[in-house]
Amino acid sequence: MNKYLATLLAIVIFLTGSQALAQSLDELLASADPFGSLPTLKLKKLVEDLEPLESGASVKQQQVIDLFKMRHLAIQGEYEAALALLQKLDTASAPPDIRVRAYTIASSIYHITGDYLLAFQTLNKIQQLLPWIKNDTLRYIASSMAAELYMDTGDLDKALKYALLEKTAALGTGKPINICSSYDGVGGVYYKRNELVQSAREYTEMIVACKSIPAPLFTAAGYNGRGMALEKQGRFEEAIKNFKTAQKLYLETGYQYGLGSSLLNQASSYFALGKTKEAEAYLKQALPLIESSGLQDMLKEAYGLKSKLTEAQQDYKAALTWYKRKASVEKQIIDNRKALRIAQLQVEFEVGNKEQHIEQLKQQNQLLALQKQTSHQRYLITILGLLILALIAVLFWIKAQRERSHFKHMSQVDPLTGLYNHAYCYALAEKGFHECLARKRPFTVVVADIDWFKYVNDTYGHAAGDKVLKHIAAVLKNCLGKNGVVGRTGGEEFTCFLPEMDLGQARLLVENCRRQIQPVVDYGKSIEVTLSYGLAQSLGGYQTLDTLVRDADEALYKAKRNGRNQVLTYTPVDRSGAS
Repeated sequence: MNKYLATLLAIVIFLTGSQALAQSLDELLASADPFGSLPTLKLKKLVEDLEPLESGASVKQQQVIDLFKMRHLAIQGEYEAALALLQKLDTASAPPDIRVRAYTIASSIYHITGDYLLAFQTLNKIQQLLPWIKNDTLRYIASSMAAELYMDTGDLDKALKYALLEKTAALGTGKPINICSSYDGVGGVYYKRNELVQSAREYTEMIVACKSIPAPLFTAAGYNGRGMALEKQGRFEEAIKNFKTAQKLYLETGYQYGLGSSLLNQASSYFALGKTKEAEAYLKQALPLIESSGLQDMLKEAYGLKSKLTEAQQDYKAALTWYKRKASVEKQIIDNRKALRIAQLQVEFEVGNKEQHIEQLKQQNQLLALQKQTSHQRYLITILGLLILALIAVLFWIKAQRERSHFKHMSQVDPLTGLYNHAYCYALAEKGFHECLARKRPFTVVVADIDWFKYVNDTYGHAAGDKVLKHIAAVLKNCLGKNGVVGRTGGEEFTCFLPEMDLGQARLLVENCRRQIQPVVDYGKSIEVTLSYGLAQSLGGYQTLDTLVRDADEALYKAKRNGRNQVLTYTPVDRSGAS
């Protein structure tokens, strides 16, 4: 009898404990919104508290727990572990809102790690599910992520579309912090589109909304954004006031990246006003913060400004060093943007093919229904259907070949000038250089840079600057492209690689180029254009192409220092076999 009572008591204790465990798990899950924002420390503690209770979780509860864990792992930088959880949540049994939130985390990870194709494929999954999502917070997060991704590709029309959707969704959440931060996305896209009045207006509304919370970090971002819009309009004194307010708020919140940005912006405005000492002082404070952040756009601006400041101090060697740093970062930015754009186009192409395939299947079903009427009709329709499918297959094959050729062309050619881009130009040149090196044949490099190109952009506008770049590219390609490889290797820099050609022949071709360069006419205004050229030749003494290009660069910058609009040849005194 006592044995039976003991067994009954154990069962009661077990059932009571299970009920308490379930209640505790329900309470923990109810304490946090799986789709809304959550402070990092609170999320960490929640994940730790949930871990011992997972064994008693239902399927639905486990999905929410996995979502919290995935967010926590992503914040900690444990991307592989976070993506492993995506495999559990990316199933038809998971609710659409759970899957969309998991996709937003995954797409951000792919974006950060440079796996752009997966980033856009995951974004496409979000876009397919979004019409069924009623949660405004989730729509806000998804739209925000899409706007950022499209802005990085340079597709500013789509970026603006999703930034405005983000703002609408933020208003729908009714949460002041979401509303406050949503202005940043819209203002940023308008800034990139050069719609500066609208950008400044969005940032002004952001400042008002964020101050009322209060949210000092987002308020600082508002002041910083409005300052950038004002600076780009040439309203430098007003811009500096905004940057100083942003700097004060960033200091209070301890946000180092924002602090670096506000300091850099002040340095840029002071430089535009001709106050080089103030610019130098602010840039000195900003540079270490920006370099530690690794943010490439800010690094490019900082290195470019440092190059201009050192050039103004007539320290040309240091100016060249900073310019090369800027060019290196700029190349990385261009390469990343190109990779993002190619990934976007590839996913859009795949989605288009799937939609067309679905439409084809519908058409086939209609044909099959008609086939049932009579055997004769069935025979005729079958033949017709096969012919249509064969034609469609051929058309798709042709389209795929064209798209593949288009993608390849995009990866090799600068879209503005039609010349080879930096990466492909150097790849072709490396092959020619090593062939000449092996056969001890001459190999000449010509580096050309447009004189006073910034003045052209600032005075006549970027459209006129683009026209100048196209004109110069056409002349260089016509004069030098038949004899070697010509590419646009920087903003206003062009590099020509001439295998089997000595300095005398190369100089004649360059002089011919100079004669063919004519003033560019833009809206009735004649723009005088000149170039400075640097030449360097290898006769077997150079072991690497980079060294040869560096010497041609040295000749170019000597031509710049000597007054521009001239051709100079690099003549090393310490390199045997080269001239």
